[in-house]
Amino acid sequence: MRVAPYLVLLALTLEATVVVASSYGAAYCYIQGSIATVSFSTYMTTEYVEVPIIGKFLALVNTSKDTYVSPTDSYLEILTLNIPSNVTVTYVTELAELQNGVYVAEFYNPYETLTIVLPSNAVVLEVSKLEYMLKTGNSYRLVFAEGHVRVVYMFLEYGPSQGWGTLWVVVGGMSVVGAVAAYALFRILRKKVKVSRVLEVLDERDRAIIEVLKSGPKTPQELIKVTDMSKATFYRRIKRLIELGYVEQVKKEGRVFYKLRED
Repeated sequence: MRVAPYLVLLALTLEATVVVASSYGAAYCYIQGSIATVSFSTYMTTEYVEVPIIGKFLALVNTSKDTYVSPTDSYLEILTLNIPSNVTVTYVTELAELQNGVYVAEFYNPYETLTIVLPSNAVVLEVSKLEYMLKTGNSYRLVFAEGHVRVVYMFLEYGPSQGWGTLWVVVGGMSVVGAVAAYALFRILRKKVKVSRVLEVLDERDRAIIEVLKSGPKTPQELIKVTDMSKATFYRRIKRLIELGYVEQVKKEGRVFYKLRED
C-alpha cells in the first residue's frame, strides 16, 4: 500500500519535533471552590505545541476552529490546521485542595500573565508573587507573572448585597493562613463587625515606592531610577497606589510629581 508522500512527511515532522511553546500568552482562571475554568490564548507558528496544564485536568470546554486538543497528565497537546494563528483553549481543572476549611492552590504558572478571578465574597488569606490586584464589578482579579503561585482563600456566606467588604489578610510574604486564622476571621464576620475598608495586598515593589516617597515628592523618572522598575511595571504600580489612596499625583510648573497622601 502506498502512502501519500506529504502524509509521511507530516507524520515524521510531528514525531521528530515536539514543540513546547516558549511563550503561552495570557490566561484567565475563574475560580469557584476548588474548581477553576482556565482560558488561554497562545500564538502558534507550528502545527503542534504542548502547553502545560495547571491543576488537575477535568474536562475540555472549548477550542478555536480547526484546533484539536488532547490532554495528558501534564500537558495539553494542541494541533491546529491554521498557522500562523492565535489559538484559544478553555478547560476545567481542579486547582485547589480543601485543607482545614480553606482552599489552597499552589502551582507553577507558565503563562506570561495569569489573571485569577475570585467572586467578591472570597477572603484571601495568603498570596505569593502577586503583580497587582483589581476590583471589577462583583469580582476580584489577581494578576500574576510567570512563576510559582500560591493562593489560600475561603468564601463567606455574605454576598455583596449585604454591603460587606472583602478582608485581605496578607502582609508582604508573611503567611497568616491556618485553621485558627480562618476560623477567627469567619467568627468576626459572622458577628457582623463591619469591615470598613478592604486591606489590600502590598508587596515589596509597592512598599519600595512608598518608602522613596517618604522623603518627599518625586518625578516618575526619579522613582523609576531609584526603584529599578521598568516603566510599564512602575505605572501599573503607581496607578494602583493612587486608587488605593496611598499616593497622589500633583503638577508643578508643568511637571508631574507623586507624593504620599497626607490624610
